[in-house]
Amino acid sequence: MDDRRAAAPPGLPLVERLVELSTRLQAMWDADPTVGFPGWGHPFRALGELLPEGDVLHADRHPQMVPLLWYPALRSRGPRGPVVEVFDHLPGERGAAALMLRRRDLAGLYSWALVTASVVGWIRGALGGAALLEVGAGSGYWARQLSLGGLDVLATDLHGVEANGFTHGFRYADVQRLGAVDAVRRHPGRALLLVWPPPGDPMAAEALRAYRGDTFLYAGEGPGGMCADAGFFAELERHWVAREVCPLTVRWLGHHDAVTLYRRR
Repeated sequence: MDDRRAAAPPGLPLVERLVELSTRLQAMWDADPTVGFPGWGHPFRALGELLPEGDVLHADRHPQMVPLLWYPALRSRGPRGPVVEVFDHLPGERGAAALMLRRRDLAGLYSWALVTASVVGWIRGALGGAALLEVGAGSGYWARQLSLGGLDVLATDLHGVEANGFTHGFRYADVQRLGAVDAVRRHPGRALLLVWPPPGDPMAAEALRAYRGDTFLYAGEGPGGMCADAGFFAELERHWVAREVCPLTVRWLGHHDAVTLYRRR
């Protein structure tokens, strides 16, 4: 079941919960630098221990990452580079478990795909100065982070932040009220960006069909995952070629998203 329809978390206000959770998780790691989960052969460590130094140093510019630096994580080697996966649970009844904010809570507060300083830097280099158009931008979190990284980003979404069921009503950038097809038709000179398009929704496929540019940046899962619909992936297969994949993948454990740059065939 897709968990994107979740309501805001109960109890303490979100900011207070994040502060308290981070404090308690730090104390947990101070007491034990690894955590074991039943069924996993490798111990989990704090995410901040597994990321490049630059991502940790610049986490204050990426508020989504600040609490996650203390979440349990695994690092492995994928086919294109390191993969770091974040877990939103703790084993047993350890101290911070009752306060643990889940992926759905943090996704609604920030974004459904994780963005780090490494991701922003890679996108900036891969685009070579091209301006971006993001459709389905939601809260504008990715647009804000990319803008802070020096990119020219225009964020659009059919729904206003207050009426968007995939966010908790937070706004990080100016998101123009514009449907995806209208947006790509009005701004044909910009590279297209899609971040975690809603599953089973034709929006992503319709935007890609209407787009006339030659550069497409996609952050999400592949066919059979929890993004877009079959028509979107058929369009990708027919008209696009994956040219580059971000060499560092940071994602939630159990998901298979990556950030990929496509060029038109």
